[in-house]
Amino acid sequence: MPLQKIDDADLWYDEYGPDDAPETVLSCAMGFSGTGYPEILAEPPTGYKVHTIVARGFGRSTHPQAPPPEGWLTRWADDVVAFADAKGIDRFVYTGASHSAGIGWYIAVRHPDRLKAFVSVVGTPHDRFGVTDSSEGRREVIRARLAGDTTAVRAQLEKLGGWLHEDETERRRERDKLIDAAVATTMTRDEDESRINQGMPFPEAKTNDELAAVLRTIRVPTLMLAGMRDGIVSPESALRGVVNVRDSKAVLFESEGHFMAQEIPERLAREVRMFLDEINGTAEPRPRFSRENEKVGTI
Repeated sequence: MPLQKIDDADLWYDEYGPDDAPETVLSCAMGFSGTGYPEILAEPPTGYKVHTIVARGFGRSTHPQAPPPEGWLTRWADDVVAFADAKGIDRFVYTGASHSAGIGWYIAVRHPDRLKAFVSVVGTPHDRFGVTDSSEGRREVIRARLAGDTTAVRAQLEKLGGWLHEDETERRRERDKLIDAAVATTMTRDEDESRINQGMPFPEAKTNDELAAVLRTIRVPTLMLAGMRDGIVSPESALRGVVNVRDSKAVLFESEGHFMAQEIPERLAREVRMFLDEINGTAEPRPRFSRENEKVGTI
């Protein structure tokens, strides 16, 4: 994992895929598995150049002594752009899952000229019900981690993943392994890292109507990939996104929850490829309505 110095911080990152790839993809998060999404975007048939950046405050990246006054998501968004500057990357595709997608929403608002496209995975801004500075789930995980309450941490992670049918026995076994690993990571995380609460995107929007108004300001091609069983980011939030972000697209998976990036990375990669092909004009064009088509019952 190489180091990239930006302004007042060191950011550690990994890169995947060929240098002459058709697309350059950036993603920033608390950590990456190296084998799931978005790393899979570097493999055929997408074959993109992918940079995964460890967010300030985590891993070997710089650990601030105090939370940034502008907020974590704003700071991380600006860090991604500073990383791109340092690497000589003008425009790029940004993608992320959950809190990593939250960073992308801020790039779309603060630096829209730098984005060719934005792909949000289980990361549309949360519904507004009361407190907006953080999600209830994140607050509970922080509390339980500091209290050493492994059972409570696991309960929150199971809620995130969403429910499974009784006959999904093999999937339940795989889900249990995933949650076991996530619990272990949470309970052994550095104390400073454990206290970081990135909060909800756009906490100044106190109601769903106010949030919709923020989303209407975004002018970046945006794809939202969401799970109908997600225990923290509701399907309604994805619908709010696609209703209000101009020229956006949403794909909702009935059988998925908040762990889509780990559980179905190949399916996500296919959706990303189709979306970017549409932007590049290489996908099938949408049929246009005509009176001739109307006569034969098609549009």
